[in-house]
Amino acid sequence: DGTDPTDPDSDDDGLDDGEEKEEDTDPNNPDSDGDGLEDGPEVKDHETDPNDEDSDDDGLEDGEEVIDLETDPNDPDSDDDGLTDGDDPRM
Repeated sequence: DGTDPTDPDSDDDGLDDGEEKEEDTDPNNPDSDGDGLEDGPEVKDHETDPNDEDSDDDGLEDGEEVIDLETDPNDPDSDDDGLTDGDDPRM
């Protein structure tokens, strides 16, 4: 798998290589789904899917929701206005 046997977290993303195996993420890529959030924070802080760039399927990548918009990456309609975050012009 090409991981570093002397480093428990080969990609330094906050998930040990063993946890990466459990989550089915790439232990050599800190952001397995390429959404702008590293795998460790996805699993441990945001409870999003580190293998799905848009965990709530609202049309916005998880990283964009967390970092840029401050919306909930697990709720497709963060402000409960009836529009998904991706369709909401206020987002």
